[in-house]
Amino acid sequence: MLELAVVLPCLNEADNLRGLLPRIGEALRHIPATSAVYVIDGGSHDDTVAVARELGAEVLRQRGNGYGGAIKTAFQDIEAAYLLTMDADFSHHPVFIRYLYERRNEAEIIIASRYAPQGHAEMHWTRQVLSGILNTVFRRVLAMDALDLSSGFRLYHRKAIARLNLEYETYAVLQEILVKAYCQGYQVLEEPFHYLPRRHGSSHARLIKFGIAYLRALRTLWLLRNSPASADYETRAFYAWNPLRRRRQRRRYRVALDCIGDKQRVLDMGCGASQTLNAAPQSVGMDLLHHKLRFMRRPARLLVNAAATAMPFADGAFEAIIASRVLEEVHDVDAVLRECCRCLEKDGLLIVGSEAPLDTLRKQLAEHGFDILGEERILGAEKMLQARKQLLPA
Repeated sequence: MLELAVVLPCLNEADNLRGLLPRIGEALRHIPATSAVYVIDGGSHDDTVAVARELGAEVLRQRGNGYGGAIKTAFQDIEAAYLLTMDADFSHHPVFIRYLYERRNEAEIIIASRYAPQGHAEMHWTRQVLSGILNTVFRRVLAMDALDLSSGFRLYHRKAIARLNLEYETYAVLQEILVKAYCQGYQVLEEPFHYLPRRHGSSHARLIKFGIAYLRALRTLWLLRNSPASADYETRAFYAWNPLRRRRQRRRYRVALDCIGDKQRVLDMGCGASQTLNAAPQSVGMDLLHHKLRFMRRPARLLVNAAATAMPFADGAFEAIIASRVLEEVHDVDAVLRECCRCLEKDGLLIVGSEAPLDTLRKQLAEHGFDILGEERILGAEKMLQARKQLLPA
């Protein structure tokens, strides 16, 4: 497979391509990887296609409309380990391709950022104001760390973009990509760069249409960002501005930590993006949802992608197992409790968080060899029970 594909969405950019493509070629010669340049043509009426082919670029006809149509065409049609998108108007310096590529192993998406420290943008003041407002609003409403959400100068890892089902055909596709990447647990980093003025022609982005398209997308992206299925949902709840949501998450966390104490062999079953893994780094995190584990990855952290009904651990492997809000999510509660009993050592502790009726929980735990040691209420219907494993009678 090709290592690096440089992607240029184009509409009537022949004059810029004559100078830009040779400079991209020169930058790529300094990168020790197989590479190619792709022009995604959106129906140009000038010599864009002829110039691109003459200078060695592959030309793909854009499907769909607008900038989003060009990006989706590139993501679907180009087979490369990394795709780098950039503007064809000289506003993105070709040498900067090397800077982005050098950081390829640090995150799945690397943004050339105008607003990161040491970044800069030479734009008309009206565009600069609108860009600043839109980026600030989107960053705060969608709770994302990136400062330049609307930069189209980016390096993408194939494994990340292959899982994004993109819908927007406007420039809002740039925010859509980042929101869906965050929700899948992928990492996003920024590299500061200086945005330069267009050399030839005029921008195809119309400020009013640009802003309206972004605002229309904001509510839909907010709903997606705040879904429990989002990779970082539990972490965001832990730090939420909503005091009730934050208190509930932190109460579960505190009870779990108090129960496990100084135990070293701990399993956080169905861990999601729980902050318990950070407070008790000796614990193993296990979840069936791979994107939750992807978000929680750290060097040397132990994470396991497995089902609670068939855990890949030896008998008696753990001193304690945390199972917060797991029983509601499984079809076979008995199978989960059997696995917990098997994987706990004798006298091991099981910490169960559930909204099931207390009598039901007590009965289920007793049937699988657990004695109830205590219980806590978590701001409402949820209970957290601490139970000790006992040997079942022969």
